[in-house]
Amino acid sequence: MAISPLFNQPSHIPINSTFSHTTANSNTSYRRKSFISKSRLELEEAIKSLEEETITTIISKDQQAIYNRLISSCIRHKALSHGNRLRAHIDQARLEPSLFLNNQFINLYSRCGDLDKARQVFDQMPNRNIVSWNAMIAGYCHNAQFFDALSLLQTMVEDGVVPDYLTYLSALRASASSGVLRHGEQVHARIIKDGFFFSRIEVGNALINFYSKLGVLHDAESVFDTMMSRDEVTWNSLIAGNSQKGNCERAVALLVEMHEEGELPDEFTYGSLLALEDTSYTEKLHSQIIKKGLASNVFASSALLDAYGRCGKPQDARKVFNSMIERNTTSWNSVISACIVNGAITEGVELFFEMQKSEVIPDDYTISTLLKAAMTHLSTFTAKQLHGVAYKMGLWRDASIGNTLIILYAKLGLMKDSLHAFEDISEPDLISWNSMVQAHLNNEEFEQALILFIEMKHLGFVPDKFSFVAAMEASAALPCSKTGRQIHCNLIKAGLLPLDAFTGSSLIDMYAKCMAVEDAKKVFDRINVKDLITWNSIVVGFAQNGYLNEILRFITLMKEESKEPDNFTFTSILTACANATAIEQGKQVHALILKSDFKVDTALTNALITMYCRAGSIKDAKKVFSAIHDKNVVSWTSMISGYTQCGYCKEALKLFDQMECEGAIPNAKTFIALLTACSHGGLSNDAIKYFEIMQMRHGIKPTFDHYACMVDILGRAGRLEEAERIIEGMPYKPNALVWRMLLSACRIHGDLEIGKKSMEKILALEPGDSAAFVLLSNLYTDLGFHEGAMKIRKLMREKGIKKEPGKSWIEVNNRVHEFMAGDISHSQTEEIYLKLKQLLKPLRDEGYVPGNSFLR
Repeated sequence: MAISPLFNQPSHIPINSTFSHTTANSNTSYRRKSFISKSRLELEEAIKSLEEETITTIISKDQQAIYNRLISSCIRHKALSHGNRLRAHIDQARLEPSLFLNNQFINLYSRCGDLDKARQVFDQMPNRNIVSWNAMIAGYCHNAQFFDALSLLQTMVEDGVVPDYLTYLSALRASASSGVLRHGEQVHARIIKDGFFFSRIEVGNALINFYSKLGVLHDAESVFDTMMSRDEVTWNSLIAGNSQKGNCERAVALLVEMHEEGELPDEFTYGSLLALEDTSYTEKLHSQIIKKGLASNVFASSALLDAYGRCGKPQDARKVFNSMIERNTTSWNSVISACIVNGAITEGVELFFEMQKSEVIPDDYTISTLLKAAMTHLSTFTAKQLHGVAYKMGLWRDASIGNTLIILYAKLGLMKDSLHAFEDISEPDLISWNSMVQAHLNNEEFEQALILFIEMKHLGFVPDKFSFVAAMEASAALPCSKTGRQIHCNLIKAGLLPLDAFTGSSLIDMYAKCMAVEDAKKVFDRINVKDLITWNSIVVGFAQNGYLNEILRFITLMKEESKEPDNFTFTSILTACANATAIEQGKQVHALILKSDFKVDTALTNALITMYCRAGSIKDAKKVFSAIHDKNVVSWTSMISGYTQCGYCKEALKLFDQMECEGAIPNAKTFIALLTACSHGGLSNDAIKYFEIMQMRHGIKPTFDHYACMVDILGRAGRLEEAERIIEGMPYKPNALVWRMLLSACRIHGDLEIGKKSMEKILALEPGDSAAFVLLSNLYTDLGFHEGAMKIRKLMREKGIKKEPGKSWIEVNNRVHEFMAGDISHSQTEEIYLKLKQLLKPLRDEGYVPGNSFLR
């Protein structure tokens, strides 16, 4: 029979591996080329030729050799599909694979991540040897199935199979990676029992590595001390363990001992030492690396680059990099990272372009590092450029790159691009989903964030604490206590109890923002270990809900728990006091601040200014302001706003002039405060002047709010046509608010023509705006056009539009209560109205008549 060659062998390679083979049906002999594959293409040709041959039911020695060579080639190329075809060929022929071949199939399936098939082969083997067990255990370790690896070891022992040192090396790796100390301790006991501890140095090294990774360094040291012989791996394992644990002095002392015992440090020794948090050793280690002749070693040099980056010395890192003869991807990544981490972004990007010109190919870490740098600078062009590079490199579907792009685009406000980056990921992981939820949160798309959280769960992803915290943040922002409680229940079902400080603080914040302070307090009480953030969350939560007396009690409890309130604590409390105009509580907090020994930051002094100003105590606010040594733009803006709130509008403008004289640079919010002062003081000409100064002198582009302020100012001043021109000429689409401002001004100044036009604009944007109808109706009435007013009221009835009732707020015993006109919902309604009559009687006796022109 004619047999076609399996693959073309290069002419320069002699055909010396041919052999004769006799089929069951014929005595024909033929010469066959070797099945040893040189590439995946040749492997494909070899497998295809095998499939086309006549199947025999007996495997000859020659055939066995062919199968052995093919499976070895499949393993080398990680060619799972070819291995499956080879297995199928054997199964179809009902052949009996050798023990060696079955073991190789276990290796292939394990290395390619198909553990089910690997276990199937293992379970169906008629005979197993120690290699079979080791292959399967190593396969579980290779695929991070560490508990399965340890379980199989237990089965192996129960079946009477005696492990060898390779078994124990895999078992110790599994124990170290699983993070369960007792598993490794049990393996350690069996190693001693089976006599492998003293006979194999590799086992002792693996034990040191196991105890070091779990942070049990005294046991690692004990193993080290009892080892009869040591090599460089032994020393490196213990040095690495101490380095990871942050034991700088012991790690360096081990290096000295290593020298004394005549063992030479290698690049891995110095790599571990350079990873120490204490970077004071970096330059000394650098000198030793040069003396030991390791300066040209890529691994040692890359570790130096990383260390100098953490030292804050990117220039030293650059010197090391420039002196390197050989550079790999890690070297380039380290020097790029050293520059970027230390703020030399431009230099880092330039190095990346140099890397592209060299023969070294960037990897996902390179792109990820640069993308994170782009986050700090938030450049759309840079983001798109790096995205393009990732696309060209085939990394655009990589989860780590995609996850970074999601957050980057979201920070730039490019949610469509963020979504595209998410959709491009070939296999989104939990971090991908968390990133997308966070992206919606960053852009205040809270409902969408919750929808995505629910979708993630439906697709089978198990949320982690970061997922739940994001979902709680979305619920708090809506706010929706019902949804928040459902998320809390899901968190409990997910087994994330007991609550840690991070998750617990988020729960407290959510319940507080949903005005469920009692639930917030219950969560707080159930957190075992409370940090400062936890205390701040409960204090801020109670403060925001008006429980101002309780927060002073919480501060006392904090001190009893040795948790001192910080700037954030007091700033949050003062903000709550300012919002509730609760000056007495604010003064008590101020007294506590003066008694505290921490350094008060500018944010806290600014909060004090705001609190005193809102309470009308401008003198106290001015004292605080004058005492600030390093005033920032917020300090000046807060004081300018304070003067305005207290009616000192001209003083606000004088303070701005002083601000400019002292060289402080105003921002957009400063000019909002200035324009508000002009509005309250009726200073329309000054407003126009400052509006021009903002643009011409300070180069600040007016926002929508600046234009709205100008409309309000000109409207109040009766300059209605100018206000109308501002609206129609601003580079933003006018909303109903600015037209309503103009309509309100028309009512004050009796301009029916512009008032009707404003009304038309409002209804085009918000057809159901009751305030606009009422304003125009009142304008008609004021001008004596009662028929027109009646038509407006009739139109309101036909459209089902009702005027919103007036509301008032009052603080009693540190709680803010809301009342509407004619309100009878309060439990003490009768007492309230009786008190109101008592208050009004002396006023009426004195001849007071309430104004009602704006109540129609």
